[in-house]
Amino acid sequence: MIKQECIRCVNDQTVKKIKFNEEGLCNFCQTFDEYENILNDYDKLEELFLKKIAPDDKSYDYDVALGISGGKDSTYVLYQLVKKYNLKVKTYTLDNGFLTLEAKQKINKIVKEFNVEHEYVVSDENLLKKIYKQITTKLLSPCIACSFLGYAVMINYASKVNARVGMHGRSFYQMFRNFASDVDDVFKPFIINGLKEDVDLDKMYQTIIEKIDLLVDKKLAKEIKEKLLSDALEKGYRDFIAYFLYHPYQIDDIITFLEENTSWKVQTEKEHFDCAIHNGALYLKNLKARRSHLMPEYSVMIRKHHLSKTQAKELMIVKQNITTSKKELKMFCKYTKTNYTLLLTKAKIYSKRWW
Repeated sequence: MIKQECIRCVNDQTVKKIKFNEEGLCNFCQTFDEYENILNDYDKLEELFLKKIAPDDKSYDYDVALGISGGKDSTYVLYQLVKKYNLKVKTYTLDNGFLTLEAKQKINKIVKEFNVEHEYVVSDENLLKKIYKQITTKLLSPCIACSFLGYAVMINYASKVNARVGMHGRSFYQMFRNFASDVDDVFKPFIINGLKEDVDLDKMYQTIIEKIDLLVDKKLAKEIKEKLLSDALEKGYRDFIAYFLYHPYQIDDIITFLEENTSWKVQTEKEHFDCAIHNGALYLKNLKARRSHLMPEYSVMIRKHHLSKTQAKELMIVKQNITTSKKELKMFCKYTKTNYTLLLTKAKIYSKRWW
């Protein structure tokens, strides 16, 4: 059976919830076209960003609570918030058990360089393990579990430290990889509301938090709300802002800027050096998808004219050290008490479903 592929991007039938119109354009490209003018009008986006970060009173202890990983994106956002926008920033990092030494060294160095307060957030280890095990077993992606944890901590942390807004440095490509009008992606409410000046935060977060019950069992969902979202539920929600929704995003430009203006430098690799199990997680996701898991992100790059279709297809040729990848995945499974053989079996079965 020949896989249908979008006439513009590299998305094909293996992408979850993909649809094609009569011309062969996928629903993700169609939705992007609807938003393209808004997403490229950086003057208006900057005005909106300024309104969202402008202090409306003096009752907050910080302007922004910013999650940082030691990577290029969050480091760049921190620089801009402190140096360009002159904001009082409290930084924090979720120590999820897989944070690398290189990441910690970069975090410790950069927060000292920028003279900002920082905290490593360490959640209950048993809770972390249960979340990783349930979500990864269900969705076959440790990264989804990690993102879920990260969002919960980010949403809660701004309320905990009394910051006016929470912010993150998720890339434009990551934000829009599953963005379509007819797809119910967990990040979608942040994009839709991020483009509005006035947002009903209670309504937005209620919609998002309801998805917890779909990801894990009721007992764990209750524990997550009680332990990870307690401050937000008690003190009220804060707006959760994606910096790169309002500002241009180009990987090489960001790296060049940081290396010219800060002590941050590329060491082992440009991306994902902060995660000790990244190769293992990627191996599992690629096995499940039977192609590069990054296909939807490359498709966003094509829509933004940052890649050609030919370049994207070249990048999708997955070259992994299988021995290293399996070793990392086994390490993850041992730590979270997840069945390694079951994960691989489910991934192989899932990969055949679209045929």
